[in-house]
Amino acid sequence: MLALERQRRIVEMIVGQRSVRTTELAQAFGVTEETIRRDFERLEADGQLSRTHGGAYRDDANRRDIPSSSRETMNVSEKQMIARCAVGEIEAGDTIFLDASSTTLALARLLPELPLTIMTNALKVAVELANRPQFQIIMMGGTLNERSLSCLGPLSEQALECYHVQKAFISCRGVDAVRGLSEANDEQARLKRKIINLSEKTYLLADHSKLPLKSSFFFAQLGEVDALITDRSPAEEISTAARSSGVKVLVASEEVL
Repeated sequence: MLALERQRRIVEMIVGQRSVRTTELAQAFGVTEETIRRDFERLEADGQLSRTHGGAYRDDANRRDIPSSSRETMNVSEKQMIARCAVGEIEAGDTIFLDASSTTLALARLLPELPLTIMTNALKVAVELANRPQFQIIMMGGTLNERSLSCLGPLSEQALECYHVQKAFISCRGVDAVRGLSEANDEQARLKRKIINLSEKTYLLADHSKLPLKSSFFFAQLGEVDALITDRSPAEEISTAARSSGVKVLVASEEVL
């Protein structure tokens, strides 16, 4: 198993169990304890866990802004399933918005050969699509956030007001049945609040690890989006909140890959 895949699985275990032990992981992955400790060092540097004597634990990771490079290694297959499902909602001639989440980056990589106008505040999305002439790419300005590699702040929010967005595809750090959608960064939260207000339709792309979950800054109620695209049937509280608000829930599956 490659180190990147092992580290991705360690993060998933941390999210599910909140803590792990070095000896147990070494046995599970068939590597030395020193290898696991090096994995812990890398993941701690990325803000995904905190080390402790004999293991590691989750230190409210959902409330911190995780670097984009780290987010791209988490729940990869789930994000690809969600992205494939989201592609089916896009039609020729659409003007769409893609935020700076790793799930929308997966969507960008799967966009079909259609004439589209694509607005984004994400540097990686813009670079990914730069050599596809059928797309008109509108890169929003603003202040560069080095962790998410996205443009944020008042200039980004003002830029949204100049365009007509038909379909916005966004993600978030957590979805709570009562409090709604939340982000770890207040500027990300404000930008997503703005795009929800301005777009004709908003699609929330969120894998199962975010349902339910609360982060630091709430920016919208679940009922303010038009559709939730996820990889597993949501918990009953989320499903009930979606149904009562008229939110369409699309559950992706491996068959669509």
